Amino acid sequence: MPTTELLAVVERDGFDESEHRGVAVVIDPSGTVVEAHGDIARPFLARSSLKPLYAAALIDAGLLELEPAHAALASASHHAEQQHLDTAQAMAALHGVDEQHLRCTPMRAPDGSQRRFAHMCSGKHIGLAAAARALGAPAEYWRDDHPLTGVLRDGLAAAAGERIDGLAHDGCGAVVFPTTPVGLACAFRRLAPDGVGAHRRIGDAMRAHPTLIDGTGKPDAVVIEATGCATKFGAEGTQAMVAPDGTTAVVKTADGARRAGAPVALALLERAGAIPAGTLDRLAEPLGLLQLSAGEPVGRLRVAI
Repeated sequence: MPTTELLAVVERDGFDESEHRGVAVVIDPSGTVVEAHGDIARPFLARSSLKPLYAAALIDAGLLELEPAHAALASASHHAEQQHLDTAQAMAALHGVDEQHLRCTPMRAPDGSQRRFAHMCSGKHIGLAAAARALGAPAEYWRDDHPLTGVLRDGLAAAAGERIDGLAHDGCGAVVFPTTPVGLACAFRRLAPDGVGAHRRIGDAMRAHPTLIDGTGKPDAVVIEATGCATKFGAEGTQAMVAPDGTTAVVKTADGARRAGAPVALALLERAGAIPAGTLDRLAEPLGLLQLSAGEPVGRLRVAI
């Protein structure tokens, strides 16, 4: 990431302990860029932040219908709580998907067993497997040349309003595509309550089921519950967040750290007037931004832009 700016600083007793650099962009509900930091036109991999957009692409293509809880899980990076496994089990059963045929690797379930449903990306993989079946395509939905790869690319490109060249392979085994920060913001804006079609349905599901998106007390769930924003983190420091009025922020840290994404996005949305002033301060403790010494706060992560 050659062109970045300082986004956040972690302070402890007046000392700057660490810094997070990266890029960030805010668009207003009309899609106009109102604030930008760093190179917002350089493509990057948003990783799991793309999951809600993938789910919407499959629905728009007529390959998938999802109940709200299942739409949330398809958009999730969950923490293998029992609610996540139960939802994955029900979603797979409804769509005729065999757990053993999922590409994501087994992970530890609450009962100590190793389950593919316990993988944080299981909802996305169930959706992809179901869509491949509906398409009458091979079961190996993760292949670069699979028909679903084109469906996902075309759907994402249409939502982002930009051409998508190339692909990469996500940690879970599925394909992932590059977008620019501003393109991702434009796509995520469609998840707002005034959106239309599949994107709005996915956004509504995220807002209705915050703990399915992330996990109990986890950052995305905290933000969704407290603000009504639809938000999704992605590996290597991506955060996409759309406020109820459609104002959208995207943050990508250069060091890949997650912890700066949500606070920087919240600060930008506050500045744009899309969420109430003081929201970030109110959420500092539940988001884990306070730096502690024997349980007492002695500093915090401070947004620097």
